[in-house]
Amino acid sequence: MPDPHFYDKAGPFTLGELAELPDIELAENVDPELLISDVKPLDQAGQGDITFLSNPKYAGAFKLTKASACIASRKVLDYLPAGLSILIAEDPYKAYARVAAKFYASAKSNGKIHPTAIIASSAVIGAGVAIGPYAVIEERAEIGAGTVIGPHVVIGEGVRLGSQCRVDAGAVLNYCFVGDNVAIYTGARIGQEGFGFAPDPAGHVKIPQLGRVIIGSHVEIGANTAIDRGAGPDTRIGDNTWIDNLVQVGHNVVIGKGVIIAAQTGISGSTEIEDYAVIGGQVGLAGHIKIGRAAQISAKSGVISSIPPGEIYAGYPARPRKQFFRQMATLGKLSRSKGSKND
Repeated sequence: MPDPHFYDKAGPFTLGELAELPDIELAENVDPELLISDVKPLDQAGQGDITFLSNPKYAGAFKLTKASACIASRKVLDYLPAGLSILIAEDPYKAYARVAAKFYASAKSNGKIHPTAIIASSAVIGAGVAIGPYAVIEERAEIGAGTVIGPHVVIGEGVRLGSQCRVDAGAVLNYCFVGDNVAIYTGARIGQEGFGFAPDPAGHVKIPQLGRVIIGSHVEIGANTAIDRGAGPDTRIGDNTWIDNLVQVGHNVVIGKGVIIAAQTGISGSTEIEDYAVIGGQVGLAGHIKIGRAAQISAKSGVISSIPPGEIYAGYPARPRKQFFRQMATLGKLSRSKGSKND
């Protein structure tokens, strides 16, 4: 359960109030005035708690839960435990996220600016912005209303940061424009020089990186992720894209809307990732390729050529996932047959 030492809880709320959230409705014969005090997993929930069931794997725990209410699909109504009230949702996991966020809302700006923060005279600070200890806001930077800047953050010269954003401790932003409701986690680096040079045995020649990083709204950028600015064209990240921790985004990369990128992925320069693609952890993408709309790439894959829209790829070099597993199975059979002669 959430530790009250760290998390402030709202509520209690009635089931009727929770059912007012998007894509949630009360099942028949459910008391809308039933009070709910907290959210908990199926096996930990008790009287006054609400839980959820999204995976049939946990049907056993659902039948034994002591929760007062559960978010689930209509399919569970046929084997509903006695005394359990149901909120119906087509996507119970997403509905649970909304209910949990109602109880445990993200912290809002307190509008306080710490006296150790260094703010340039030409910087524009919106209403209700909070700025933590030793943060630096450089000349001509703009910070939108309600944004929270953590300790030791650097907002570079001319950077524009939208409203209701969150920039956690130690993050550094340069040469970038950022939309609204963007979360940038601890230690992220945005807008540093890209890895661009003309190779020469006598000494490599640096290519000036003259672009920017353009980030849309409702984006999340994980801790210690690095996003290089473009060399001439911009590096771009679309709305509603979520990037995990420790991801490297090279210069001139274009990432579309709603893309998911898991931890430790590296994206080489000038690669394009179209809308709603999903990239697993520790994937490596070569430069100057295109990942098609809604394509999926399995963890630890090495991608050296473009992937068509909607395809699922795996392995190194990355290939269609079914083909990859067939080849791995064939190699396994061959190695066993060869090895049996020497056993």
